[in-house]
Amino acid sequence: MDKISKILEGAIDIHQHTSPSIFPRIMDGIGAALDAKKARIRGIVLKDHHIPTTDRAYLAHETVPEVEVFGGVVLNYAVGGLNPYAVDAAIRLGAKIVWMPSIDAMSHKRHFGEVGGFGRRLGYEKSFFYDKSEGIEILDERGPDPRLIMILRLIAEADIALATSHLSFEESKLLVEQAVRSNVKKVVATHVDFITASLSLEEKKWMAERGVFLELCYSTLLPPWKHKTIEEMVESINTIGAKHFIVSSDLGQLQNPPPSVGLRSFIEMLLKHGIGEEEIRMMIKYNPEKLLGLKEL
Repeated sequence: MDKISKILEGAIDIHQHTSPSIFPRIMDGIGAALDAKKARIRGIVLKDHHIPTTDRAYLAHETVPEVEVFGGVVLNYAVGGLNPYAVDAAIRLGAKIVWMPSIDAMSHKRHFGEVGGFGRRLGYEKSFFYDKSEGIEILDERGPDPRLIMILRLIAEADIALATSHLSFEESKLLVEQAVRSNVKKVVATHVDFITASLSLEEKKWMAERGVFLELCYSTLLPPWKHKTIEEMVESINTIGAKHFIVSSDLGQLQNPPPSVGLRSFIEMLLKHGIGEEEIRMMIKYNPEKLLGLKEL
């Protein structure tokens, strides 16, 4: 077994996109589990912009029991936005991550000019009511949306993970502060180098100082989403420390490689830029285990 395969063995990818999906994907949940099994990846988390993924995760794990497959819910319009009822149901069905709004976030609209899609980069023929959608915010004129407080309580009681998704740094900062007050123990800042977040080094430090895991995604280095370089990612790791980061793929799109292939490439790039093997294991294995509440293997 080569060096990269040894590092990848036992890894957990917390960010994969699968079919069925409104956006085109290269494989379904079972295919993703088989891809992980082939690379000896321990576990994967399936994310969808429109529907909860707990059911497809269950079926994928039943079909490929060698891989731990988890689901979650993204709080976009399709599940009612900041909907505590949807979060409650997802948790009862085994959700491991609750993501804040992604493609329907107001901050997403500011970057891509629309909710529900990615402008000219990736979209579909949306229903007429999307045209007047302003995007979801977690705050109103009185402060945090009351539904957010209920959602954070549910997450804290279940001891699962909260993810910032496509919120701006300003919103994510307020979210983290409220999560701390709500006793949420596990928070991840989603793809911190993606255009909707694009956290500066100082903003990443702010998150890390409050115990937030910073997610670095391979997809961020690929067209059409490339916004930061591998050198900038490595600088963040060296400055803040690997113990604060999680490495994931955020793959599943038609134009990109399978997740296991992407993770191999990501590991190779990190190694070539001086990140040590044990540091990579921490980001791709130990930290995701902590985030998902799994026993270390």
